[in-house]
Amino acid sequence: MSMLRLFASCARGLETLLAKELAALGASAIKETVAGVSCEASLAEMYRIGYCARLPSRWLLRLAEGEIATPDDLYELARTVSWHEHFALEGRFAIHVSGKSPAFNDTRFAMLRVKDAVADNFRDRTGERPSVDSDAPDALIHVALKGSKAAVALDLVGGALHERGYRQSGHEAPIKENLAAGLLVRAGWPQMVAENPQIAVVDPFCGGATLLIEALWMAADVPAQYLRAEFAWSRWSGHDASVWDEVRRDIDARAQDGLRALKARGFGSDDSAKTIALAKRTLQAAGLAGFVQLAVADSRTVQVPAGFSHGLVVANLPYGERLGFERDLMPVHREFGAQLKRGFVGWRFALLTGSEALARATEVRAERIQKIFNGTIECKLITGTLSAPTVAATTSAAPSFRSPGAEMVYNRILKNRRNLKRWLARENITCYRVYDADLPEYAAAIDIYNDRLHIQEYAPPADIPAAKAEERLKDLVFAARRAFEAPAERIYLKQRRAQTPDDQYRRHDQSKEFFNVTEGPGQFSVNLTDYLDTGLFLDGRLIRSWIAARARGTRFLNLFSYTASATVAAALGGARESTSVDLSPTYTAWAERNLRLNNIDLRRHRLVEADVVRWLVGARDPFDLIYVDPPTFSNSKRTTTVFDVQRDHADLLYGCLQRLAPGGSILFVCNLRRFKLDPAIEQIAQVEDVTHASIPPDFARDQRIHRAYWVRART
Repeated sequence: MSMLRLFASCARGLETLLAKELAALGASAIKETVAGVSCEASLAEMYRIGYCARLPSRWLLRLAEGEIATPDDLYELARTVSWHEHFALEGRFAIHVSGKSPAFNDTRFAMLRVKDAVADNFRDRTGERPSVDSDAPDALIHVALKGSKAAVALDLVGGALHERGYRQSGHEAPIKENLAAGLLVRAGWPQMVAENPQIAVVDPFCGGATLLIEALWMAADVPAQYLRAEFAWSRWSGHDASVWDEVRRDIDARAQDGLRALKARGFGSDDSAKTIALAKRTLQAAGLAGFVQLAVADSRTVQVPAGFSHGLVVANLPYGERLGFERDLMPVHREFGAQLKRGFVGWRFALLTGSEALARATEVRAERIQKIFNGTIECKLITGTLSAPTVAATTSAAPSFRSPGAEMVYNRILKNRRNLKRWLARENITCYRVYDADLPEYAAAIDIYNDRLHIQEYAPPADIPAAKAEERLKDLVFAARRAFEAPAERIYLKQRRAQTPDDQYRRHDQSKEFFNVTEGPGQFSVNLTDYLDTGLFLDGRLIRSWIAARARGTRFLNLFSYTASATVAAALGGARESTSVDLSPTYTAWAERNLRLNNIDLRRHRLVEADVVRWLVGARDPFDLIYVDPPTFSNSKRTTTVFDVQRDHADLLYGCLQRLAPGGSILFVCNLRRFKLDPAIEQIAQVEDVTHASIPPDFARDQRIHRAYWVRART
């Protein structure tokens, strides 16, 4: 029996599930790739998969694959296919191209080259060319471009497989049917039905009822293409009508038996009467009107359906790509999650959210968080079993709060403290970040310096009224103070706007209030009032430990040295000597304070007050270890030059390489969130991106807090 070489495309994130589905339907030689799975199958298995499979986007017969460097290479690849074996001269064909390749600036040109190859193939054999018909082709040819590779295939079903045939027009933000099926499989719905057929599936954001239909079709063993009238394989030259008829009769008989015996039930609700009317029409088209109960209701009031003690809550929660819209949705997600934890304890859940922030806002404990693409939108699928709210959050002894928002921030801070507790104790850390806009509508960073709280507000969006932003900041300050039981004099607040939430809290001033903190073996002088920064960048904790570990016996250079915390780490790590350069007299004096605080010899560890770029041009001494952490932008009045890290970092690193001793290393750190390393650096040096490894656990929520690279001269 000859085997067909096939490919099933799918939404990114569903590849592993699709591979299992294909195997269950009889496929072999299965191999996962990005957004799809390749396999082999007999003719009968090909029909069965194309008719039944719920997760694919397309079902393709693989015809040719190869490397392409020019448009002519794609033409020659398509010419290798014996097209007359797949459709007749009288048949009409169309071509669909996806992906990107350096060989083509425009996929339309790729389409033309393949069209020419197909036409020329027929003309060489018959003297005539088949017709092109992009609206109703007999053969739809797919071309996938991926870098230097191309694959040519024939669509066996015809059209996107998520188009099941039951959807009614009118819903603004539907979820694709195959993605909906993937959510259900990921949630364990098939196993749940197998264990207890009399089960409920509840969708409080049901929209057009797609999730409910997919769940019940799955429970009844209804094939995904049950309502499809035509299949492209009927016009394929390799089609065997008798084999297809036998396969379909067997599957349809099982589906009809499954619908007659179906005990599972669906319950859907939506806050729009118009949407519920649409859902009713969709259910009728799918043949499930008698199996689903619909209601107009707010998702935050959802209840366990009468007569069902267990089941699955599944939903495609609302989301948007605009940050402001996301903030507006936070309360909806949070209140919906709270309702689930109150009423659906023990039920499984599968919730598709538009971002990790929205997923966190539900505050349901997920067993798994997976990245899945709904079209081009990256989403988060969270799955698990619902547990009751913690006793601490519901006891009468719980503290009172000025608002629900303050309570949410308070709970988040306590949760973060619990998560960091063991790490802080193990590493003996007393200065750390405990909150960083975890709840985006309460946008501030909270850092702990011994027993003092340093709160930095992020500038609120322009569309947030000043009064509302003010109240949110008051909530946050109140929650932080309550969580740490901190007196007012231990709260240090820095705002990005003129208004203040409470005059009793410290503001940016000139108090000259310094105090000492400890990090590892070093001590550092910190000021929480007088400057935008405190004198010790907490996200650089691991970077300073790296410097200490590599410093023994080295000549260390610290450029843009700020308060010389990195120099302290190097000196205490055994650096033979060091030079620290910064233009600011304030920071140079602060650096001297730090060196003296740690009994570091200023004769071997020099402080230089100078423009770094100019100093580097004139420097002649070699260094074994160079640390450079430039500002994003600098236009100091003390120099005529303007420094822009994105524009100027290549020249800066080139200058550092000139001062690097043989075998030495440069540690380059940058705080520009959209920073991109100049490719020219990798032409002249070995570069290792160590950003991920350099971010400590208390900053893990913001992977763009800084970028870090080891740079070494090429040998």
